[in-house]
Amino acid sequence: MKYKYINKYVLSVLILLVGFVLYLQYSVSLSTQELKEQEIDKTKAYASKIVHYIKRRVPSDLDKSLSGNEALQEELNRVLHAFMTDKYKYIFVLDRVNDNYYRFLLDGSIDFKADFHSIFIPKSSLYDEVYDKKTIQVIRQKDSVENVWISILVPIVYQNKSEALLVLDLSKNYCEYLESFNSPLVDLIDLMQFFLVVSILILATLLYRYYIFRKKFLKDTISSAYSREYLDEFFSKNSLNQYHALLIDIDEFRVINSKYGYSAGNRVLEEFVSAIRLFLSEYHCDLVFRIGGGEFVVVIKKDLISIDEITKGLFIRLKEKRYFINDEIFQIKLSMSAMEIPNDVVSWYKVLRFLDEKLLDIKKKGKNNFAIIDKTSKNDLKYSDIDYIKDRLENEDVKCIYQPIFYTKERKIAKFETLVRLYDVDDDRDISPYFFMGKIRGTSQYLKLSRIVFKEIFKTLESYPDIELSVNLNLDDLYNQEMLEMLDSVLSKHHEYAHRLTFEILEDQEIFDYNVVNEAFNRLRYFGSKIAIDDFGSGYANYIYLIKLNVDFIKIDATIVKELLSNPQKSKEVIKSIKDLANRLDAKVIVEHVSTKEIYQMMIDLDIEYSQGFYLGEPKNIREYLD
Repeated sequence: MKYKYINKYVLSVLILLVGFVLYLQYSVSLSTQELKEQEIDKTKAYASKIVHYIKRRVPSDLDKSLSGNEALQEELNRVLHAFMTDKYKYIFVLDRVNDNYYRFLLDGSIDFKADFHSIFIPKSSLYDEVYDKKTIQVIRQKDSVENVWISILVPIVYQNKSEALLVLDLSKNYCEYLESFNSPLVDLIDLMQFFLVVSILILATLLYRYYIFRKKFLKDTISSAYSREYLDEFFSKNSLNQYHALLIDIDEFRVINSKYGYSAGNRVLEEFVSAIRLFLSEYHCDLVFRIGGGEFVVVIKKDLISIDEITKGLFIRLKEKRYFINDEIFQIKLSMSAMEIPNDVVSWYKVLRFLDEKLLDIKKKGKNNFAIIDKTSKNDLKYSDIDYIKDRLENEDVKCIYQPIFYTKERKIAKFETLVRLYDVDDDRDISPYFFMGKIRGTSQYLKLSRIVFKEIFKTLESYPDIELSVNLNLDDLYNQEMLEMLDSVLSKHHEYAHRLTFEILEDQEIFDYNVVNEAFNRLRYFGSKIAIDDFGSGYANYIYLIKLNVDFIKIDATIVKELLSNPQKSKEVIKSIKDLANRLDAKVIVEHVSTKEIYQMMIDLDIEYSQGFYLGEPKNIREYLD
């Protein structure tokens, strides 16, 4: 069970227990009431029998028959006493003198027995009602009547005229006796009520403490912005695609702390958040989250404002704000990245990661600026997602396309360079390595991709026995033992095709151990494969390679070739010098980025052996060139 659901479950259980206790209490009360009503009905019947006996013994004119006949009085008093049990407190017979009072005719009590014709003044009008209507009535006595619970009034009727009333009083002790039948359940209910009261008090205390904790948890105490934790919680409850997201970073915030002190830095943060909230208040929004030292996230619903308007407006407002610290007025610099969150994105962390990458680009370009991620770039978010890449590799949604490398003078295809793409099945489009290669390099996914690519390469070599292919390897691959073992395995398995394969070595770092690199080259050459140095003349790829490494091909970097259009004379000399040196070292030259007819003609004039570029042939499915 997730922690965030525990309180809900506890509260639900307590509510169910309260409901159960109330139901028990109602059921017990109803059961006790039914038991009492049954006893009242029995008492009515009992009283009716007593009246029946009296009428048989005295067939008419009860008052007159009893007057002066003490023996009959005593006899009937004894009979009434005999009818008394532990249930009953009093049994007596009254006759009405007038509307004000009654007189005792009979009394079944032994002690404190009322005298014949002694006065009885009733406290209820029901006595008269019974007398007049000749119907049985029940009086529920008040506490003022000592130890009496209920009085049953039964009229004694002669010749359709009430001549007396039989009063039968049920005792309070008997009432308590009836109630005691359910006393175990009542005790249980009392215990449960006590437990619930204690539990509710404990829960209320915990909820209060949780409220205090959550208040601290949700708010950043320094800036008064919402916390990063609340940002995570917010997007766990709200749809991402309804919002714009902005990532704002105060450039060099540490300098403010070191120059003016941490307390001054805290005041800057507080004023900074207030400025953001003031801007957002125009759109009835205050969703500002602090996620780092001077780093903040702002989210706002798409229907309130466009991404361009909020980004530009907020950037200008924050950039123009002035701060007064230690008698000095200054402005801060900030970098901001923003995007309209795409509909198909379900993870906030992917959005944040992409905003962060865009923010780094801004900082590399000089800081104090903003960038809005456009719709085209939103695909970057999808294609840069490691989970998406894993899915594509798991399904082997990988394509190889091929760009031809021509014999320059003959303009005839000499070989093809293999270029890898992931395939987006949903959008039917190829995904450039720009998006995914950096995410997986050095991981098991990179090895998986390499296996798929080489499987396709050797399938192509088998299908077209007259072609040669080249494939790119990163310099790091030559230091990776797992990669080298994988290459040994595939080259050994397809050794009859290995001599038609050239490995183009890409690198973005300096080689420090040429022995390791040459050893890796020898392992590849063992199977007859060839080695090419890619992007020669840029970065770390320089003339020392030609001294330290034994290579078959040198691919001149595109930046040198591009200079042919703006600075042709010097560029030609550089290319010519590389070609002459390569030929002396028994290596062939390939010039890439031959993008125009003019550049191609220059390659012919310079006697370059191989040329490659969009002017000669674009990367395509190899069948478009060979079938």
